[in-house]
This record gives sequence, structure tokens and C-alpha cells, in this order.
Amino acid sequence: MASFAPVSNLIEIADPPVPSRSYPVVEKVLAEKLKTVAMCLGIAVVSGGASWLLLQLGYRFYGFGAGAVGLFAVIAAFSGSTLKSTCPYCNSSIDSILNREEGRQVQCEKCFEYSTVNVGILRPLDPSTKSEVPKFESPVFKKAVWPNACVACGEAPVRCDDLSKTTVGAIPALMGHLQIIRGSVSGIPYCDEHRDKLALKVGSDKKLLLQWTSLRMMRRYLAANRNRSVY
Repeated sequence: MASFAPVSNLIEIADPPVPSRSYPVVEKVLAEKLKTVAMCLGIAVVSGGASWLLLQLGYRFYGFGAGAVGLFAVIAAFSGSTLKSTCPYCNSSIDSILNREEGRQVQCEKCFEYSTVNVGILRPLDPSTKSEVPKFESPVFKKAVWPNACVACGEAPVRCDDLSKTTVGAIPALMGHLQIIRGSVSGIPYCDEHRDKLALKVGSDKKLLLQWTSLRMMRRYLAANRNRSVY
């Protein structure tokens, strides 16, 4: 479904600034590595015990679900990241860097900005970066507003489209239960030349995420909605 632009949910907003800061990608100290392993194994033990108890009581769905959480925790304990750095945008710690591969893109879980690994240094990713398919992820904000520009190229919008997603919960499906998860966003501004350049994703925690092809436009959307809560 589409409506003609402009509409009330479009606002004028400039490109947010890009910091000049950069930080080295370093190995986590032994204490940090052990803390992560211990935390994951603790989750595995608790989940495993809960799984056994629930299965004994006949709650198969919840028992298998708890068991799956325990299994994922064990995998995370021994295959997680051993590297860390600092977000150039908000100075938060980033401890999910898998390796120092040149050009690896890393997203901050706190501010959602993207950085890239360059000669062992974490630097802000060039805001003009684009992708052929939607891949840059942002939260979906409640009562969100949109930049008054096409989400694909930044040109003046001529219409506003809606986007919806319906999916089936993976873990419940494995347990033989059908769980339908739905999400939608509305008022997405597009120019005449573009459409379907945004995708909607339902995360493993059931939170809604928008996937973008234009990092520049994703950053404008984030800046316009910083003080709003997310779904």
C-alpha cells in the first residue's frame, strides 16, 4: 500500500556527524574470556536443569525450548569472540568482533552505528556505503518519523509505502508448535525510481529490525528517532 508524500511523519534532518575517533582491536584479557565462558556455562547449567525438570513434568514444549537455550549457551562459551574494541561513535565497549579481517563491518549494540576494521583499527564506516540487498540493521521505533527523503537514495520522496513481515518461530516449529510472528511499519518514503529497498526482520528475541541498503539513510533514521522506544 502506498500514499502520496509529503505526510506528517516526514521531517527534515541532516546527515549526523561522523566522529574522527578510532580505536585498536585488541585481545580480551584472560579474566574477560573466563568471565564470558563462566557466564555461558552457568546459563547452560540452569537451562539444562530446567529442561530436565520440565520434561519430567510433561511440559515438552518448554522443556525442549530450555534445552535449546542451554545448547546455544554451550556453543557460545567455546566459540565466541576473543577480540574487543571501542565504538568510535558512543565509546561503548564492543566485544563481539570475531577477527581482524580487513574491512569487517561491526555494529555497536548500544548506538547501532557501523564501524569497520582497518589495519587492526576500528574506524567509522563510510556513511556513503551501500549494499545491493538490505543488510544494515536498525531497530523499529515506536511512533517513528522518517527523513523527508527516499530511503534508498536521499532524493525527494513522492510516495510512502508500507512494509509487513509474517514469520514462524523457529524453535517452537522444531518442537511441533506453530507460532506466528507478525510485524509492520508504515510511511516509508520513496522516490519514483526506487521501491522495496527496505526489509523487515524479526530477530531471535522477537524484536523488529529494519534492514537498509543505504547506510546514510539508516543513520538519518536513527538520528530522527534517538529518543523513541523500540519494538
